[in-house]
Amino acid sequence: MTWVKENWRWAVLNIAATTIVGTLLWQAYKIDPANERFAYDRLLVASGKWAIRFLLLSLAMTPLNTIFGWRSAIKLRKPAGLWAFEFGAMHFLMNVASLQENWLRYPIPDYYAALGVIGLTILTLMALTSSKWAMKHMRRWWKRLHRLVYITGIVVLVHALLEAPSKRVFPHAQQIVAELTLYLIVLIVLLAVRIPVVRVGVSSLRHRLAMQRSLPASE
Repeated sequence: MTWVKENWRWAVLNIAATTIVGTLLWQAYKIDPANERFAYDRLLVASGKWAIRFLLLSLAMTPLNTIFGWRSAIKLRKPAGLWAFEFGAMHFLMNVASLQENWLRYPIPDYYAALGVIGLTILTLMALTSSKWAMKHMRRWWKRLHRLVYITGIVVLVHALLEAPSKRVFPHAQQIVAELTLYLIVLIVLLAVRIPVVRVGVSSLRHRLAMQRSLPASE
């Protein structure tokens, strides 16, 4: 029971991510050949969006801990990041499968795709070095590598915003672009709160509000 009490958030995160992966794979398996192109594009968009969502979730964990004092968030940072990589890899493999032999001739057909490959490459390097062994042996280079996650967030969102309109997802294209734009705003906020001045300001505001709420109770 102690393990469940301490790790239930971690378990919920992984169970939810596993369920999403299974759903996407099942949908890919059940694709109707008569509607193959449209179905593949929908799966590509879905897998890409889940990669972005888990990446944003991973980036949100540190501010939740440092600014709002939610210590449990730190335990979710690594698994959320690994799931972002796995959804990104699924997105890439689904794209390769949809292109089939054309991918061998044009592995990176345009700069939209190049941005996606850059983002996935960084996520892959981070996933491969996510262990304590890598952290110990890479030392300061480990931190430098993993700081690239901020660049990765920008790269993959720009990739998604450029690529999404080209997919056969009408009439949902505008909704998808609006959702991705919202994710970009969230990313900017998550990056902004890492700036020391902003972080200290938010923390000070939180402490002042907490003190004001406690005043009536102390009278």
